[in-house]
Amino acid sequence: MTPVLSSPQILRSFHMKFALRVGLTLRCGERSLELVRVLPDGIVQLEEVLTRRVQNMREAELIRRIWGGRMMVVFDPESTGSGQMIEKLPPALIDVSALKLEWQQQIEYRLRYVRGIRAAHVSRGQRSRIANVIRRTAEVSGDASPPSASAVMRWIRAYEKAEMNPVALVGLNKVQVRQRRLPRVVEKLISQTLEATYFTRDRHSLRHAHDCLRRELKMAVCNGQLQEAEANVSFTTLSRRVKDIDAYRRIAAREGDGRARMVCRTTMDGAGAAYPLQRVEVDHTPLNYVVVCVRTGLPLGRPLLTVAIDAFSCYVLGFYLSFYGAGVSSVSGVLRSSVLPKDELTTELGLARPWLSYGLADEWILDNGLEFHSHAFQRMSWELGIDMTYCRVRTPWLKPHVERFFGELNFLTLARGRVHRQVANATSVDPYKDAVISFDDLVRGLTMFVAEVHPLTINERKLARPLDLFQEGLERCPPAVYPGSMENLRLVSGLSTHLTVSQGSVDLRGVPYGSDELLPWRSEFGGNFKTLCKWDPDDIGHLYIQHPKRLTEWVKSPSRRADYANGLSWNQHLTIRRFERTVLRTKGTVDDLWEARMRLHDHWMDASRPKDRKSSLLAARAAGLTSAGFPSSTKSSPDRPQEAPVAENIVPIPEGVDGEVPEFDAFDMGFR
Repeated sequence: MTPVLSSPQILRSFHMKFALRVGLTLRCGERSLELVRVLPDGIVQLEEVLTRRVQNMREAELIRRIWGGRMMVVFDPESTGSGQMIEKLPPALIDVSALKLEWQQQIEYRLRYVRGIRAAHVSRGQRSRIANVIRRTAEVSGDASPPSASAVMRWIRAYEKAEMNPVALVGLNKVQVRQRRLPRVVEKLISQTLEATYFTRDRHSLRHAHDCLRRELKMAVCNGQLQEAEANVSFTTLSRRVKDIDAYRRIAAREGDGRARMVCRTTMDGAGAAYPLQRVEVDHTPLNYVVVCVRTGLPLGRPLLTVAIDAFSCYVLGFYLSFYGAGVSSVSGVLRSSVLPKDELTTELGLARPWLSYGLADEWILDNGLEFHSHAFQRMSWELGIDMTYCRVRTPWLKPHVERFFGELNFLTLARGRVHRQVANATSVDPYKDAVISFDDLVRGLTMFVAEVHPLTINERKLARPLDLFQEGLERCPPAVYPGSMENLRLVSGLSTHLTVSQGSVDLRGVPYGSDELLPWRSEFGGNFKTLCKWDPDDIGHLYIQHPKRLTEWVKSPSRRADYANGLSWNQHLTIRRFERTVLRTKGTVDDLWEARMRLHDHWMDASRPKDRKSSLLAARAAGLTSAGFPSSTKSSPDRPQEAPVAENIVPIPEGVDGEVPEFDAFDMGFR
């Protein structure tokens, strides 16, 4: 079946006349440049409108950039009227070499007569003059059967209507859709058989579907629906029917939508960017290296690397290395690393090249990790004005730059302590026994890689280095945007929760915070109140407390345990508490406390239980309770525990005798 030829795309370019005069405004990417001065030797001076940054350029280079589309004229003060004199340029022709040879021969034949008519300056309505030109053209070319005047007039009309596109001279019979020759009953059986047998998750072969189709055709012949000669469909015909169906639907029916998206994936403009910091891709990956502790020399394990990379230039904006796993702390750390300037870092490490990344991004390209969907991370993005775009599950090609960067890490020359994939029948070295790189050296090595090695690697697709693309993009885009202050960045990128401000302090997982600034707040609300609190995940030495009503007012309260909290990260604090809780459980302190509480409860129950007089009197006698020994009996010697008194000379009461004290009546003896 011959494919349908679609109409060609006509490319047009529009320009306006301009002059190199003072006040000429140009647009270069997102930047606006104004011509302020024409210098000698053919040099013009431009100023960036926002920052008034001066840039000198030769007139020839400026004109080439305008003609090449790299710069666009926005305003010409000396132009008359609207100042935009648009000229229509000839359309770009379609390459006919991609067409079939038969079509090219037909175009050449018809174009010979069309050009002869146009060369003779004959309009397409002059039939008699067109016939004379056709006769002379046929004699020159040796054409024994020239076309008629009506046919040539139709060719000229189609050629001029298509703006001199030679593809319009192809005959309509060559581009029309051919009708299928199989009967409708056979076409219906083919569709039903493919749907029931081939396009299923059972994934039967096409040969099996062809066998099932033959059986259905035989049954149709037996039922009188088809003739014997019509019930014959070859395997090739069935294969063509399968290919007529959209590839995505074909793969999705047999292997699922996920596999169809993987095979038929395309990003178009989804992963592209027009200038630096427009789209920043963020992702995590565990490094394939085991790190050694500097203090103990013991292996710590594989750290997690979080990277933010620019989609326009593939330039690394920041990274964060930790052992906590993917979480809000990692995202907050890479956010600060990408925003802050890194001159001090490169100077302290002694790097040969600067690390140029800084400023806030316009959009973050993220996956569907729980840390990216957390409320704390979303509040960070909202407050900083950064848009968030979540990629669909199992679509890594929507953020290809960070995925490709992770692949480059496997080619680092660090060999010892490296984690390798298990290979059958191959000797593998335990990376925990072979590890030699310390955490500090690993951070230094990664900084050297992202600042010196990776920016100089040539991108094979763009044929440019990330460093050059990033520097060129910074010249075309507006200045980078920063948070108001470092405290503001810590406040925005910190973790948050609602805590109670009590009389003593604000308690954050066992760490107390408080300051004098909270006293007027407690007086204002008449006691305890609950409000939003934030803290730096890398240093819990201070706590930011928000006023419950005046939401823009914050108080920075230091920790009352400064010796413990200063310089301590949030994850360290949680790890210490988990460890101490485990130690307490190991000692059985919880069980001991429970037993002590139960013994105290039994004591109070025994002490408050009512007793008869006999038992009470016997207990008092046995204890030796007298007023004479009261001052000394209440004190025990600090050197030895107080011994229980021993009852002596206690005559037991015989059985059967009531031991209760009899009651006597008082009487007067009569003595005065």
